[in-house]
Amino acid sequence: MKTKLSPRFWCAVTLLSLIGQVAWVVENMYFNVFIYKMFNATAQDISNMVTFSAITATLTTVFMGALSDKVGKRKLFISLGYILWGISIWSFSLIREDVINQLFPMAVSAASVGVSLVIIMDCVMTFFGSAANDACFNAWLTDVTDDTNRGAAEGINSMMPLVAILVVFGGFMSFNLDLEASWITIFKIIGIVVFLLGILGVFLIQDKPVDTSQNQNYFKNIFYGFRPSVIKENKMYYIVLVAYAVFNISIQIFMPYLILYYDVSLKLSNYVLIMAPAVI
Repeated sequence: MKTKLSPRFWCAVTLLSLIGQVAWVVENMYFNVFIYKMFNATAQDISNMVTFSAITATLTTVFMGALSDKVGKRKLFISLGYILWGISIWSFSLIREDVINQLFPMAVSAASVGVSLVIIMDCVMTFFGSAANDACFNAWLTDVTDDTNRGAAEGINSMMPLVAILVVFGGFMSFNLDLEASWITIFKIIGIVVFLLGILGVFLIQDKPVDTSQNQNYFKNIFYGFRPSVIKENKMYYIVLVAYAVFNISIQIFMPYLILYYDVSLKLSNYVLIMAPAVI
């Protein structure tokens, strides 16, 4: 028999997954456009931002995931994380030349300072997003489901990155991304939505009691999955992980540059109409 899950659960999964992925689409695909158009960033600047963000996301997911295991309170990490995530996204609306010139009057170039600030704040935003979404939201999803209903819940969760691409691309069609005012509006809207969802999560998320008796040694828990003996005992699981890693590495190599390729190299103004059918 399939274990029934409440409407409250499905609402929480849908909203947290969709809005989280909307934030990630903006971060993964549009931050590079933002830093290029507003601060004349070079390909090396974009590469640096992608690299530091990826390292931050990986370390955050591992360490914050283990911390939520030890504490056993997913709601706290998810809700607070989304709130701080929203604030960090909103803060990008302040990274513009007039603000930079006021804060750093002695700077030789506002553009170079802007590039550095975007890279730093991208890592800050990634920390909050990875802690709330990548680590704790996915762990919560595992906690509250079982073998009879986890496939349905993960199906929704796995679908949302594609839905988020449609939402973001469709929404961005009405903005002129060459204008600073457009980016200010975009960051404010998405930041506020993520912030409000964090507050809503306090009421939507229901923690399932997590057995923390086996999670007392924090660092032992972190390195447990990397032990050769554990890998040997779960060969097929790690084969799947390696295959999944190769697949995702290939995506992350080209995806951050895709919009810039359409916009700058191919001079396409209607790339949304090209990508939407492919996503669907």
